[in-house]
Amino acid sequence: MENQSDNTGAYEKMARFYDKMMGDTKYPKWKILIAQIVNKYNIKTDICLDVACGTGNISRLLAELGFGVVGVDISPEMIQIAKSKMPKERFVCSDIRNLALSKEYTQGISFAVSFYDSLNYLLTDEDMIRAFRSVYSSISSGTIFLFDMNTIDHVKAAQQYKPRILDEKEFYSVYSFSGEDRFWILDIDIFIKEGESYRLVREKHTERGYDEKDIAPLLKQVGFDLLEVIEERKTYEDGIERLGRIYFVAKK
Repeated sequence: MENQSDNTGAYEKMARFYDKMMGDTKYPKWKILIAQIVNKYNIKTDICLDVACGTGNISRLLAELGFGVVGVDISPEMIQIAKSKMPKERFVCSDIRNLALSKEYTQGISFAVSFYDSLNYLLTDEDMIRAFRSVYSSISSGTIFLFDMNTIDHVKAAQQYKPRILDEKEFYSVYSFSGEDRFWILDIDIFIKEGESYRLVREKHTERGYDEKDIAPLLKQVGFDLLEVIEERKTYEDGIERLGRIYFVAKK
């Protein structure tokens, strides 16, 4: 299957609704995981680079754990929201495949993270390598990089999800799922309430599923040492338990 989207413009229209659309159920366990990794690897709570930071929800967890934050995301709309939540932290609109952070931003970075399958939006090995190299060049030797991935099993299950509707006061949205092979396509219709009527906007999101055997050699090629892989299983709509998400702990 050819890549059906490069995700250009993803989150452009839904940024202001993102938090309500995605919910907050995953964040408490991610805070626990981050704290465990920080403690296990004796990471100094200086500055954390939050890669593909979105609206700053992970950044806020990092701040609660004692880190200062430098957040980067390709979406100016998402960055604007993150800044409004955390005006004292630093957020930069940048393509994670080509980070060009000045020393002002990279100085003091002791940790790097990327969560909520953000890296699954990179649809080719070449783009993944570019992102890994960007992170690698932005951190000092010995720095830990923690990130997650949706697996191929997750993607294949998600392709078969039934349509979903989210009804909120300001909007309602309809999610349709499709795709084949290791690509998962999410079409979102957002009906935004304007007075007594609604305005329809549409977004398309494409993720590529990755397994450990896909990611490990790319990390090695860039120069990272893969320290551990943490697996997360879940039961899907069809009642089958699968390996849905994996967390990578790598070191420069």
